[in-house]
Amino acid sequence: MVTMETMEQRLERYIEYFTPNLAHYRNMVAAFEHEMQIGLEAHLSNPDVWNPDVCSFKMLDACIDRLPTGSEKGIYYALDFGGTNFRVVRAALKGRGKLSFSQHKRSLMNASSTASFSKGLMDSRATASQMFDFFSETCKEFMVKMADLKPDAAQKTEHQAGFTFSFPCTLKTINNAILMEWTKGFETGRSTNDPAEGHDVVGMTNAAFERFEVPLKVSAVLNDTVGTLLSGAYEMNRDNHPPCLIGLILGTGINAAYFEKEAMEYGYKGNIINLECGNFNRELPTTNVDHELDFADVANRGGQRLEKMVSGAYIGELSRRAIVKVLQHHAPPCAWKPHSLSCEHVCTIMTDASSDYGVTENLLSEIWNHSFPYAQLCVIRRLCHAIMNRSTALSAVVIAAVARKTHHLQPAMGGVSCAIDGSLYKCIPFFQRVIRTYLDAVLGKNISSLIHLLPADDGSGKGSAICAATVGASKASDGSCFSR
Repeated sequence: MVTMETMEQRLERYIEYFTPNLAHYRNMVAAFEHEMQIGLEAHLSNPDVWNPDVCSFKMLDACIDRLPTGSEKGIYYALDFGGTNFRVVRAALKGRGKLSFSQHKRSLMNASSTASFSKGLMDSRATASQMFDFFSETCKEFMVKMADLKPDAAQKTEHQAGFTFSFPCTLKTINNAILMEWTKGFETGRSTNDPAEGHDVVGMTNAAFERFEVPLKVSAVLNDTVGTLLSGAYEMNRDNHPPCLIGLILGTGINAAYFEKEAMEYGYKGNIINLECGNFNRELPTTNVDHELDFADVANRGGQRLEKMVSGAYIGELSRRAIVKVLQHHAPPCAWKPHSLSCEHVCTIMTDASSDYGVTENLLSEIWNHSFPYAQLCVIRRLCHAIMNRSTALSAVVIAAVARKTHHLQPAMGGVSCAIDGSLYKCIPFFQRVIRTYLDAVLGKNISSLIHLLPADDGSGKGSAICAATVGASKASDGSCFSR
């Protein structure tokens, strides 16, 4: 006679699936660190080709071979582009790790030159020139507003800018980045004779500045993870913290960058390496829910396995799939719709402090058109908590492994700081609190106490401006990585 599993039994089974096994997670730290070493050796063998069968990390050269000292001063700009909005930032670096900044943002959907296109500047009929002219116009407006540009001035003071360009690029030098392909639904230029793909982002930006007489020059291009590392390295100099050698993004995605002292021995031009670690796939504690989510991702099936277990882009869908597996026929029809639960919804459920979980009940009634009894609200809450808890534990594994790779996790070296940006870490108190607990668990308190977690504010903006300051116009003019 077959005994039917109760909802409570299913719940406990899935909670166990998602509960970190600390012995396994300690092994993952070693596996992650070993993967980094494999990536370094693979880069030495063939720096221009990434083979995912050899190493799951891309281990990209950021072409930056020193960190900011915190003493940099001056007015620098940052351009930030990675989605439907373009942002320009003005940073006033004051030395001693201090700065102030202002910003201006515009939507690519509102550009007058492409108003007739359904996707605005993202449309395949929009040209590369139209896009970069839009960037230039936005910068010019902002510089006039900030009094850094007086249109009637006889001579204009040129300012250096860093560009956080969050699309796949081949970065040959600090100021040369070839756009490999658009992602995130962008198709700009594909139906024209003026494409962006296959061309230098820095060159197209600076050419647009010249057309519109904007006194800006992009001297460095980077991604948000590298920017977070640089921002942390600049600002930590105002406090008595160990050196910031790690940058981490915990938001819609997950990624890490670090300062590798021996990078040039492995064929790198700089010392900062962008891991692109969301693709890590060794010894992951995957469940049937993870496998099903990955299989449903037809466009990237088998890829970004770590990211699919950690990041904000997937936490909602992981939670929804676990919920319907436990509730089964008690789950309403709307709950079976993919991506109907977001990470933001999960955070609301986790932080519901009402005695009857009324906030959760109202939220689920709104998105799933169903009123859940209290017992089922408790089930949903526990599953969301378990999945967020696992995400935090896996994030701690990344920090622990990269920190070990810096060789600073010993008292004689003074430890290491890790700058962290992204909505998961900054906006969820649970994440900030529990990640330290898991660092203690996988490394031991004596070792983990040598890691200082440094919340970074706007690494993609401030970090980009700091990069421009660190590079300097004269050091970037020859197109090479800047030197010590």
